[in-house]
Amino acid sequence: MFPVETRARKPHDARVTDLLLDERILADGSLARTYARVDGDRLRVRDDEGADGELSVAALDRVMTRYGLPLDETISLPASRDALELAGGRRLSRLRYHAPVDATGRDYLVWERPGEPPLAVIATHATAALRYLVLRLDAEYPRKTEG
Repeated sequence: MFPVETRARKPHDARVTDLLLDERILADGSLARTYARVDGDRLRVRDDEGADGELSVAALDRVMTRYGLPLDETISLPASRDALELAGGRRLSRLRYHAPVDATGRDYLVWERPGEPPLAVIATHATAALRYLVLRLDAEYPRKTEG
């Protein structure tokens, strides 16, 4: 059995509204987290450092297929894991996995599409790409503010 963290943090039938994508330690020692939530047919990505924007599901799919590798068939996904349900039967979830060669467990984002094997990406890598896209879109198309 692989050492997958299977602790349930909520009732397994409760819907997740915000999915923690990644957390990192900043230069000043504080912790910054990046979250995603489904907003209609788009994915809203927000960060403790101020990044906040929407991406299409196609952009998320592009990042996950670009950097993802098929999840090993011997690794089972816990039924009670936090996941965002997206249009078309797609699902984005977070998986904590401790490989025998690693000193500690790593967090992965898992992208599931109907009829395709799940793809796994180290959470920090996928989140960095998603944050970059949000920041880039915001720089190219700044949101209008009141005042």
